[in-house]
Parts: sequence; structure tokens; C-alpha cells
Amino acid sequence: MKAHLSAREHFTSLVIPEAVREVFLPTMRSDQRQLANALLLQHTGRVQQLLHRIRGALVIASAVQLADIAERIERSLILGNAPKESMAHASHFLETLDATLSYLEAAEPNTAHVPLPTATVETAA
Repeated sequence: MKAHLSAREHFTSLVIPEAVREVFLPTMRSDQRQLANALLLQHTGRVQQLLHRIRGALVIASAVQLADIAERIERSLILGNAPKESMAHASHFLETLDATLSYLEAAEPNTAHVPLPTATVETAA
């Protein structure tokens, strides 16, 4: 079993209707802050829970590749595979999530499909 693998993930777009976006962004920013705090405190169980929650929201927003990365890190934490590496991957995921949310915040409010740039993310497997 591989403890870690690098993957280049291509995020083509988020699909978020305006009504959902008004709830999605503040909720995701709150989850992002909680994830940052859990990482800072090294609470692996809480990191895993937040990754699961964030992953669900990303699936709803059609950010499947980003959701898949969160799932791989979450699964690695659950299995206890290289916890330090998994936490480092979660930290990098947090940076990618921040960039994604910032990109969405900068997009026109009535845009349902928000194109996203290519991102490189280290993932745990």
C-alpha cells in the first residue's frame, strides 16, 4: 500500500447556483477556519471530521476532484497511515481550499459555473 502519492488535479469549474452560494461560502469559510484550528492543535480526529464535512459540500458544488483529495486524506487519517504526512497533506489541502474559495468569491455573483485554475495537491493514499 502506498503511504503517499502526488497527483495533479484539474479543477474545471464549480457549479453553485446563487441561492446556494450565499450559504455555501460562509459555511465553507467557517469550516476552513475550524480545520485550520484543528490542524494547529494537531487534533487528527477533528481534522478527519471536518474533511468529511467539507468533502460533502464540495461534492454538492461539483468540485469532485477536490472532494476526492479530501476523501483520500480523510481515509488515511482513519486508517492511521502516516499521521504526520496525512496532517501535512491536510494542511496543503487547506491552502488549496482557501485558493478555491477566494476564486469563487471573486467570481461574478450570478455565475453558476465558476471556472477554476489548475492546482497541484499532495494527497495521502
